[in-house]
Amino acid sequence: MTRGSETPDPDKIIEQMLDDLAAEPMPDPSDDLMKRVLADAAAHLPPPGGAPAAVPWWRELVQGIGGWGAIGGLVAATVAGFAIGLGALDATGVDAVWTLGYGENYGTELGLDAFGWALEEG
Repeated sequence: MTRGSETPDPDKIIEQMLDDLAAEPMPDPSDDLMKRVLADAAAHLPPPGGAPAAVPWWRELVQGIGGWGAIGGLVAATVAGFAIGLGALDATGVDAVWTLGYGENYGTELGLDAFGWALEEG
C-alpha cells in the first residue's frame, strides 16, 4: 500500500493563504490618517494663481535635441569627423594639428599618423 507524499504542496499553501487573505474584510483608514495625507498633498501643490516656473534656455535646447544621450552622440560624431578630416590632410602634405610640427619625421618614419599606414600597406 502506497501513501501520498507527506510534504505539502507549496502552490496549494499559497493559494489557500491568498484565499484566506481575500476573505478578510479590508479595514478603512482612520480619519486622522486621511487628514495627514491630504495635508501633506496640499503642501506639495503650487499656490493657486502662481506663475509657472521658468525653464532655462539650455534645458529647452537639450530636450529639443533629444536629451543628454543625443548630445553625447553629437559630440562623439563631431570629434570623430574632425579627427578623420584632419587625418585626410596627411596625403596632401599639410601638417596635421596633432603632429605639432613633427610632420615629416612623425609620419614617414613611424607610420603612426591617421591614414598613412593604410596608404603605405597598399
